[in-house]
Amino acid sequence: MLNIKTWAAVAGLAALVVGSSGCGTFSNAVAASTKLSTTTAHHHVTPSKKKPARPIKKKSHGVKPVSLAPLTQPTPQKPLKVLVIGDSLAEDLQYGLMDVAGSHSSLKIIPAAYGSSGLINTAFYNWPKMLALDLKRYHPQLVYMMLGANDSYSFYQNGRAVVFGTPYWRQVYGGRANGLIAQAQRAGAHVIWVGEPIMSWNSVLSNPKMQTMNALFSFETKRHPAIATFIPTWKLFQNAQGSFTEYMTDSAGLRVMVRDPDGVHIAPPAGDELLASYLLYRTEQLEKVSLCVTGSDLWTQYPLHACPAP
Repeated sequence: MLNIKTWAAVAGLAALVVGSSGCGTFSNAVAASTKLSTTTAHHHVTPSKKKPARPIKKKSHGVKPVSLAPLTQPTPQKPLKVLVIGDSLAEDLQYGLMDVAGSHSSLKIIPAAYGSSGLINTAFYNWPKMLALDLKRYHPQLVYMMLGANDSYSFYQNGRAVVFGTPYWRQVYGGRANGLIAQAQRAGAHVIWVGEPIMSWNSVLSNPKMQTMNALFSFETKRHPAIATFIPTWKLFQNAQGSFTEYMTDSAGLRVMVRDPDGVHIAPPAGDELLASYLLYRTEQLEKVSLCVTGSDLWTQYPLHACPAP
């Protein structure tokens, strides 16, 4: 896995990255040197007597909304299998989930996140291909997706510039996010897209760009209201003043590190477990299931059920 925390040395690289035809890959220099990328319009028409043009229909990315059966209450005989995909922030999440879930057989965490990955540089890691393999291999009922931190830049697709934040970018990049949700849908899995957390003011990632990414992911999950949900984490790592914080006080009253000094990543174990506890708590609320855990419980403000003794 590439060392992301040396990113600052290449933070001045150009935001517009040349890609292979149809897949929007990084340039070789960027792909070899980075994990997270730094970077990061209406016209009035004169009235005419001509016959008005037909309205342009928005592309649906070929996905029709469908419903899935609700998740069933997990048991040791029929455990809830949770697949975790995404980049290095998703790696932080999956470690926290394994810490909190513990060893009880009714909740099975399947760690499949891959550092430095995203939805643009498919030459480095192709998420549509890998997700298809993971879904076929593990048959999860729920997929946590946490992607986007490596994708906050402009790129090329089929020779055309896809400029970050533009309507065309929302169409192209949103289509890629939508495609992952559709894959899970076809496999019968529910999706929870985990939002990007707030970043430090001096990190290599721009908070306005992270908010743009979050807005897009929230929109795309709403296209699948019966199977997908966006859970924001923006306020999870904020202090009382609403700013990024590296340290927080856990439920035992101890001051613990929750974010890495790079201002991007989540610090183990306390930060990883904070994110995991919050997501499991919200998952219980959304999916109407009870998830018992046997692992670490540093954050009792997000109460989880203790598994019965064997």
